[in-house]
Amino acid sequence: MMEKTVTCNCKSGCRTRRCKCFRENEPCGAACGCRDCENPLNGVDLNQLSVCAIQNISRVQALTEADLDSPVDMPCGHGHVVLRQVLKGYHCPGCDDELYWYSFCFNAVVQDSCTWHCEDCRECRDWREWHCPDCNRCTYGVSLPCDGCGQPGPFGSGEF
Repeated sequence: MMEKTVTCNCKSGCRTRRCKCFRENEPCGAACGCRDCENPLNGVDLNQLSVCAIQNISRVQALTEADLDSPVDMPCGHGHVVLRQVLKGYHCPGCDDELYWYSFCFNAVVQDSCTWHCEDCRECRDWREWHCPDCNRCTYGVSLPCDGCGQPGPFGSGEF
């Protein structure tokens, strides 16, 4: 397990993204100087959740045992699995162990090779989108320049 690298000194309970730990998808720890800490990630086994689930922790925590045991359809057509199995990731044996996970943004099981969760925008995205560090938003076309600022995409300048 990786060692915690962020700390906070919050005076308002660590319940919002103003808390550096919560913003970085981390629980508060002993090195933090926060008061009356209520970081919703405290005590959560983050290794059992996808980034989408971590950034939607209030929705995860609202799930009942019945919700967790309810079946969700696999987009590949290989039946269904229980929600609990896809919160972190599920390797479908019918798809040569392709990884699937539950997207709270899309309210559906998604294929990992086709979908990713942007930690900055806090939304699930299509694999063809990328996050532009210059204008701090996601844009379409990994080989195209950013729609917002013209920054080259991660896989090319957009010129063919």
